[in-house]
Amino acid sequence: MTVTETGTRDHASGPGGGPDPGQANRDGRASGLNVRIIPGGYLLAAFAAVVSALSLAGTAPGQASAAYLAAGVAVAILLVGSVIIHEAGHILVGRRYGAPARDITVGFFGSAQHGGADLPGPRAQWRTALAGPAVSLALAALAGGSAAGLAALGIDRLPMLILGYTALANAALGVLSLLPGTGPDGGRIVRALTWARTGNPAKADLVAARAGQVTGAALVAAGLILFAVPGYLAGLWLALIGLLAFGASRAQARRSVVTTALAGLEVCDILPPGAAEPDSQPAGQTVAAFLVAQGLGDTDHHGRAAAPAAVYPLHDFDGRPAGLLTLSQLAAVPAGRRDEVRLREVATPREHLVTTTPDELLTSLIGRMSGWPSLPAAVHTAGHALVLGPDGELAGVVTPADLARAAQLGALRQRSAWAR
Repeated sequence: MTVTETGTRDHASGPGGGPDPGQANRDGRASGLNVRIIPGGYLLAAFAAVVSALSLAGTAPGQASAAYLAAGVAVAILLVGSVIIHEAGHILVGRRYGAPARDITVGFFGSAQHGGADLPGPRAQWRTALAGPAVSLALAALAGGSAAGLAALGIDRLPMLILGYTALANAALGVLSLLPGTGPDGGRIVRALTWARTGNPAKADLVAARAGQVTGAALVAAGLILFAVPGYLAGLWLALIGLLAFGASRAQARRSVVTTALAGLEVCDILPPGAAEPDSQPAGQTVAAFLVAQGLGDTDHHGRAAAPAAVYPLHDFDGRPAGLLTLSQLAAVPAGRRDEVRLREVATPREHLVTTTPDELLTSLIGRMSGWPSLPAAVHTAGHALVLGPDGELAGVVTPADLARAAQLGALRQRSAWAR
């Protein structure tokens, strides 16, 4: 297992996470697991260390401050290690069913991938989804048994509490990830079981999303009752978890409808006419020169503003794709600096964009575009993807408008088919 510390994503992975098409190991085999800890992962470890140290000071008083700090760091290391082992369980089982090799990316909310690979059938899906929680619950039993053993031997209380905290964290991770809505594993298990029963993966997606909404609503109600009746402040945390679960499941239901509408379509099916020869701009051009060349800000002879493109691909000196530029990024450049600022300084760089190929399925592309951008400038190009040809040349740009139009047409075709 290789651990990599990083603040950005792998080259060409894009904000949606996951490898570009053709770059994953298709037979599901790999020599090891690559673990990447992004800044959110360090924030998670620091938060766990501080909270654990303060809790231990109150639970086992009489120790030196350095001892509590060291114990907190130990809990944080064990917590991050538990998240990595949880995700490794998903990956190792998924490889048995041909899932592509994935890096384990640890952020503040755990693993960014979390066993999200597409799998060939319901059995493979539920077994892969169940592997992570099973590993976490096994770790909880191991840590809890070890803590009980230390207590029976009369060893210092601090090591026992470290193992106890680790057992509690793994138990919480295992149980919460099994609930639809609060964790992705529970939703995938519900989806797999529904898929196996109905034979309809699209219906299974909706059932899993609805189950997550029910779970979220139940947690909100339980949390509010705990807070209102006995007065437990922890009830507010439970209600917050339920609210987040309900929102995430509702978004999942919407994504499921879009995914069903786009089923079977490839990227090349939605590229607009003329996309085979996109109008790429030199990345070294100044903003002022670009605006003049494109006629942006000017009006035609009828006094109406010229209609600009929504997004502009950029190329470097060698003609290779270098990034993507939107009108909102141009508008952020002060008028007084347009003569000195170059397009590559305000555009989203190539390495922070989602890239695709003309033959990739749209359902696969959307799955890779779902993550939060790793660069502030990339927020402007969220929902876009560069389409690359076989030699890495620019073949087009997929925009949110293209995806929305394709989803609407797909839904229209489905309703027409149902009406026959």
